[in-house]
Amino acid sequence: MSSPELRWATPVEWVERVEERPLELLSDHAHNELKAAATAQAWLLKCPDDPALVLELAKLAAEEVEHFERVVRLLYARGGRLQPIDNNAYAEALLAASARSRKKTFVDRLLVAALIEARSCERFELLAEHMRDRELACLYGGLLESERGHAALFVDLVRRSLPEGEAVERIDALFALEAEVMEGLPFAYRMHSGMA
Repeated sequence: MSSPELRWATPVEWVERVEERPLELLSDHAHNELKAAATAQAWLLKCPDDPALVLELAKLAAEEVEHFERVVRLLYARGGRLQPIDNNAYAEALLAASARSRKKTFVDRLLVAALIEARSCERFELLAEHMRDRELACLYGGLLESERGHAALFVDLVRRSLPEGEAVERIDALFALEAEVMEGLPFAYRMHSGMA
């Protein structure tokens, strides 16, 4: 079980820019982990007849809450605080492309979640390798495997939900869309900002 490759690569310069305000990045990251946990919890309530899926999503939600706690502890230890939540242009652009039918909307939401996790994973890898602040680099490096597993799980759920050809077509379409979204996003001290 693995996730397809992203079509737009984050340049190393992104790390240099977000390093200027690490507390803002930590706050945004904490919110992302909390949103991911809430999403997994909401989804598991929609599939009570699939015990294996309920358990997979429960495990994922617990991991995301644990990640939130790790990130927010470090944020507080460094004198930061959780910033107010604002709109996430990245997620909004991906969700806007969701299919209209109920089943396909859920499939697209799974793919959006896969893309968010895959992009987080790519960014964590860059931060772990290139960040000068070694404590933060270790934090991000320590979350990599979990993020990879989450992205792969969501893609796998899409493959379970659709015939193979249809799944491949939808995965391809949303991964291509994600690259377009990333190319046009402005820079911000956020995990899913662009470089424009």
